[in-house]
Amino acid sequence: MEEKHQLDETRKDWADIFLTGGTVLNVYSGELLETNVAITGERFSYVGDSSDLVGRDTKVIDMSNKLLVPGYIDPHFHPWFVYNPISFAQEVCPLGITTLFCDNLLFYMLMGVERFEGFMHAFSQMPIKFFWFCRAVPQTPMVEEDALFSLENLKRLLGSPYVQSLGEITRWPQVIKGDEKISEMIKFTKTLKKRVDGHTAGAKYDQVGLLSRAGIESCHEAITAQEVLDRLRLGMYVILRESSLRQDLKDLLRVVTENKVLTDRLMLTTDCSAPAFYQDFGITDHILKIAIEMGIDPVLVYRMVTINPAVYFGMDHEIGGIAPGRFADLVVLNDLRNPAPEIVISKGQIIAQDGRLLEPFPNVDWEYFLPPASFSKNNWKAKEGLFGIRSDKEDIRFPVINLIKPVITRLEWEKFQVKNGLVDLGNGQEHCFITLIHRDGQWVRNGIIKGFGNVDGFASSFNTAAQILVIGRDRTAMAAAVNRVLEIRGGVVGVEKDRIAYELPLPIGGIMSDKPMNELAEKERELKAFLAARGYPFHDPFYTLVFLPNDFLPEVRINYRGIVNIKTNEVLWPW
Repeated sequence: MEEKHQLDETRKDWADIFLTGGTVLNVYSGELLETNVAITGERFSYVGDSSDLVGRDTKVIDMSNKLLVPGYIDPHFHPWFVYNPISFAQEVCPLGITTLFCDNLLFYMLMGVERFEGFMHAFSQMPIKFFWFCRAVPQTPMVEEDALFSLENLKRLLGSPYVQSLGEITRWPQVIKGDEKISEMIKFTKTLKKRVDGHTAGAKYDQVGLLSRAGIESCHEAITAQEVLDRLRLGMYVILRESSLRQDLKDLLRVVTENKVLTDRLMLTTDCSAPAFYQDFGITDHILKIAIEMGIDPVLVYRMVTINPAVYFGMDHEIGGIAPGRFADLVVLNDLRNPAPEIVISKGQIIAQDGRLLEPFPNVDWEYFLPPASFSKNNWKAKEGLFGIRSDKEDIRFPVINLIKPVITRLEWEKFQVKNGLVDLGNGQEHCFITLIHRDGQWVRNGIIKGFGNVDGFASSFNTAAQILVIGRDRTAMAAAVNRVLEIRGGVVGVEKDRIAYELPLPIGGIMSDKPMNELAEKERELKAFLAARGYPFHDPFYTLVFLPNDFLPEVRINYRGIVNIKTNEVLWPW
């Protein structure tokens, strides 16, 4: 025995970690198999009955009566929803996520090509895996859009090994019309054998068919079971969502429980949700539990967050299953019906146990990637004269943004009196002025919003335009709110009666906080209380703020062009 041991010590492939006696969920065969699992470096090196890879320094862990499931994959995530990618990942990797496919939108808009490439490389060094989808177009029209989102820049990004898809294409009506640039990007993406992600909210069956023909391969925007069926039947993958904005996953999953569709082309996501939602419910563990409680076979449910997204992105040789050669990502469960992990292993390392992160993630040099000084390049202050709507008439018929849901608006034309050359909102509590201001003060666009509540001055740099959105009835308070946002280099600020009544600093690019998720959840609750007390009637104010300047949700928005009818692309004010 001594001689054999000495001979074996010359081997180079000893396992670093050896998990013995556990039951593996094999997502390839659909079986639950009692077997050993060896991990060498970042990869699984063996799955089977043998113990030959156990050496003197191998860490052997008894997994008797435990279930080993591949690490969870979120196929569609926006890691800039007031939290930043590090704070989010540290919060959720103890809940089982080992791979994220992330939106590059605001990072790219604020960093440009070269700095964003460095940013992706920095995140490739994290304990969990970050991959990215590259936007073909922004979510809000930009003055410099053609330069930043040029074909040259986009093709360069898509060539990166960290970028796995072109997505999400929100301007789907332009795809149907044959937009040359987007069409070329779709064709180029397919030459790289990468995916094209869609955002087909509002598209009817025949329109979905045209989008599928144009090369769109997935959608995460189905809001009814019928829309899920339409997209599946027309060849798309469908990402089913449960988020802070809309909790309707149970309704969407009826395509499985009632229509008995195959689940191979279904995936699950929380898309992006407000911090308190994650604190209250969880993330992938939460949506897995919903699906299991719906009566769907747990094996099929776990496949929706493991092998299905891996296959979609053409990465099933790397991630998504427990098999030799794949990244050693797995979660240890006590019960298949309870998806909250006891242990999380990612890239071959135990990174979380009993719901706790074992070590903090490496720091990212935010000062380099998003310097505070870059928030505004001009040293300027807002004055009350920037706000309000000017007219030389006695009254004016104006296009009002009527907020009817957190992110849905309707266009209403209303008549207002004009006093001293400025539109007067009257004594009612329904209307506020709404303004979008360039961070450097280069342009200002004013309008009127209805249904937001009644605030004196409220300013936020958290939006898809990456500019400063302002809402209020008091022009002095609106200016004070903007100036405080400029002073703290980004954030959400409410001003009332000459004092700051609410403040959430967002020092990372004016979009993200450097605080942990639990603190952000509390600040979100404070924001909800602040706005609710002033008449805001909805449940998710962050979503309202982020989407008011966008260019794809109905029906009327504000952007650098002014007040715009999204359906017709007509500028309604100024005319």
